[in-house]
Amino acid sequence: MRIGFVGTGTMGRPMAANLLKKGHTVVGFDVVPAALEAAAKLGVERAGSAAEAAKGADLVVTMLPSSPHVEAAYLGARGVLEGVGQGRLCVDMSTIDPSVSRRVAEAARARGARFVDAPVSGGVPRAEEATLAIMVGGEARDVEEARPVLACMGANVIHVGPVGSGEVAKICNNLIAGVAAVAISEAFRIAEGFGVDPGTLTEVIAKSSGATFIMEHMHPVPGQVAKAPASRDYAPGFMTDLMAKDLGLAVSAARDLRVPVFVAPAAQQVLRLASSHGLGRKDFSVVYQFLKPSGKDAPV
Repeated sequence: MRIGFVGTGTMGRPMAANLLKKGHTVVGFDVVPAALEAAAKLGVERAGSAAEAAKGADLVVTMLPSSPHVEAAYLGARGVLEGVGQGRLCVDMSTIDPSVSRRVAEAARARGARFVDAPVSGGVPRAEEATLAIMVGGEARDVEEARPVLACMGANVIHVGPVGSGEVAKICNNLIAGVAAVAISEAFRIAEGFGVDPGTLTEVIAKSSGATFIMEHMHPVPGQVAKAPASRDYAPGFMTDLMAKDLGLAVSAARDLRVPVFVAPAAQQVLRLASSHGLGRKDFSVVYQFLKPSGKDAPV
């Protein structure tokens, strides 16, 4: 297939690379020239705009940081909807507000195109391995049309429900992951203060009720898991700024639904503080580094 791909950054680049490996032609665009240049070196054909990437494409994929980026890419000047062909399918793999997904889907429908939301989980390592978990919201026939392309990038493609449902599943997942990262970091800082070896504590927790995917694969303490971002100077994975954004989406959704939430807002604030201390573009497990103890001469 000829696939238009908008957003060739940290996550989009390896995803586009996997489409190329499966024999697809990928025409890419990114507002950051360096990101597009890096993708071009892998074999992605360069387009001058989102509209140009979408023009003539059998299917369009977008992978962008936030809701405003998605709205601009689809609805703005020289956006996807200016170039996409009649009846063609657009697959947005960004993590955004579900209401934005529905709004873009309506705009696509008005232009004679189709739309599904398909956010992903797994971060850069799984994007590179093509083993992402992909949560899809949309009409069943559209999801099935997208499935072969999505299978080039992920190992688990799950149809959650109508448009926007994939985003709901993603923000719920990231609520758990973000809170877990903060909780694990706090626990290991406490253990460190008492002189408990982090490797020993990891062994204990791995066999106890505190065992989590985050600790197993994204351990925040350097040296505990070889492939974890912490063991690579917290190279993202999944950036602190993006996790803070996703927790914000969860908190906002809870407010709109009048559902009380307590730990998600607290975890979001910790991540935002970490960002304000220059750690926003590091992996979100860097919260462990941010939570270092105060000095002995501090009042508390």
